[in-house]
Amino acid sequence: MKNLIYCCEVKFIHHCAATRETAQNPGDQYWETYENKPRNLKTQNGFIQKVIEIKTKLEIKSKPQLLGQRRNPVDVEQVECYLYMKQNIVKGEIGANILRHLALETMNTRCPPDKWLHIFTDGCQMDGCINAGVGIYCELLSCYMPLGQHSTAFDGEVEATHTALRLLNLHQNKFERAVIFSDSKTAILSAGSTEM
Repeated sequence: MKNLIYCCEVKFIHHCAATRETAQNPGDQYWETYENKPRNLKTQNGFIQKVIEIKTKLEIKSKPQLLGQRRNPVDVEQVECYLYMKQNIVKGEIGANILRHLALETMNTRCPPDKWLHIFTDGCQMDGCINAGVGIYCELLSCYMPLGQHSTAFDGEVEATHTALRLLNLHQNKFERAVIFSDSKTAILSAGSTEM
């Protein structure tokens, strides 16, 4: 094997020497008139160069501008929290159908759907699971997301309300008033708190 490798190396060296002799041969017309000129290769702009070109063309300021700080809607507007229906009732004394009717009547009387955006939130945890989920629904958006391991249904209720407030902040130009409906008193009270 060593002999074979050595023979290949000798042949390669011999080939290079022969090529050099041909290149330096004074009788070869190509090499006599050959000039080694600088070559201008055609290149296209990279991403950064293109951005700079567009920025210059559109006269965009070169200093980065800070984005507007996201605000908590609770800091801007007063949040009203209602924990009870318009009528005083005892849940155990009234049937489910009557209770549902009273809840819908309260919702539509306090916050008519033609004047208020109705947002429904819920947090849930399935039996045997170690994580909870969040559900948010209204005419503008629908959001369902997991909270991760070791979260509870209570975590889901609170996070659903807070996420609804953050999402509403992104759609402020599409409604004038909004109401969030939740089945958790603690989530409602935490939404009304300015400490988030």
